[in-house]
Amino acid sequence: MIGSPALNALLTMRNGLFCSVLLATITVSSDSHEESLSPLNASTGADADADQVLEPSKLLARIEAGEAEEVLTLAAEVIDEIEENATKYDAALVKPLIVVGDAHRKLGRYVEAIEAYERARQVARINNGLTSIEQVEAVHREAETYYEIGHIGDANDSYEYIFSIYNKQFEPFSVELLPSIFMLADWYVLIYNVFAARGLYEYATEIVKHHLERTSPENIRALQGLANTYRLERFRPLSSLGPVQSRIPVLYWADDTPFTYFAKVNDFKSGEDTLIELVKIEIERPDSTAESIARAKLALADWFTLFEKNSQAAVIYRDVLETFEDSTDSDFLMREFFDPVPLFLPLSTSPEPQRLSLSTQPITGEVGFTVAVDETGRVNEVQLDFARPQSDHVKDFEKSLMNAIYRPRFLNNEPRPRNNVVVRHSYVFYPKGE
Repeated sequence: MIGSPALNALLTMRNGLFCSVLLATITVSSDSHEESLSPLNASTGADADADQVLEPSKLLARIEAGEAEEVLTLAAEVIDEIEENATKYDAALVKPLIVVGDAHRKLGRYVEAIEAYERARQVARINNGLTSIEQVEAVHREAETYYEIGHIGDANDSYEYIFSIYNKQFEPFSVELLPSIFMLADWYVLIYNVFAARGLYEYATEIVKHHLERTSPENIRALQGLANTYRLERFRPLSSLGPVQSRIPVLYWADDTPFTYFAKVNDFKSGEDTLIELVKIEIERPDSTAESIARAKLALADWFTLFEKNSQAAVIYRDVLETFEDSTDSDFLMREFFDPVPLFLPLSTSPEPQRLSLSTQPITGEVGFTVAVDETGRVNEVQLDFARPQSDHVKDFEKSLMNAIYRPRFLNNEPRPRNNVVVRHSYVFYPKGE
């Protein structure tokens, strides 16, 4: 039993949707790339003192606390000591070089950060082999840095390279591939390559069916990613990001035959079915909680809100409200229903195309708006509060916000309009004249 009778009836509804079908084959070559699963603080051969001094969580905390310069000095001292006592290619250099990259990245010195990560990758490859897992930490950091500065093609190459490493290290159709599959799929979602991502998530669900339980975290992870591709196909934020040349991986069944899938355009009914399955799994899962079940239901209700099926959405929203009606935990209801919750904000974080020069430093802008949201979650009024600094993008943001969609606020179990909803948005752009 999923919830109220009205909700149970809703979950069995089937609405036909027209789907045009594209045949797509996920064919990732064996040198496609994915991200490392090795822990950040894996042993690199450094002596105990250096390992203690460069303990990653402590250094990351210091970098985030504004001590990046001090961390740079500390890491440089460790590097000098290692090079003096060993060689410039000692495996113990990998960790401090990554720390140097992290500190430079925090300070906005992206060129220096990438140089440090590249050297860490080179040292790891020299010591452990060209396709070694040990290099993945540095490559991942490099990919993140490229993404931060808008060099999407370079970031994509790095992520696909990481994936290729895991394809060479593990057997096809094995559970060990799942973390790398999720990593590359998540990256494709981030760059709006939703059909490639969907194929990877589909592949993950097949691995789960053969090796794991239906209620396993891995299956939930795969289904959530799958649902997100359907949502993003229809509700994609505005972005200057153009098509990225991806080398879609070739995936295989256990008998080494290629894995293929049919990607359906506008197949939003499958997205709805995936969210319904996630609700059922959460109810069946032994360690689920009232809140985890409610969140699965909210994801389905939000889907209905996005697609303007407001009556179906209201059934589920009320079911969740009734579940917590007598609960002593009022925080959940306050967070989820007291104010409108943004479901789709069509605001670009990168409204300008990337610059060719890596040394060109971008600027982070911030804008603030106040919007009015009606009882269906649609915006009917937008007011600019501030823009720091002023840029040509502010008017575009203001216009785009009229297409935003919210989960409406609820009062006495009914959706209500809400004025004065605050929106804050940060974005990266390049100032004129540079």
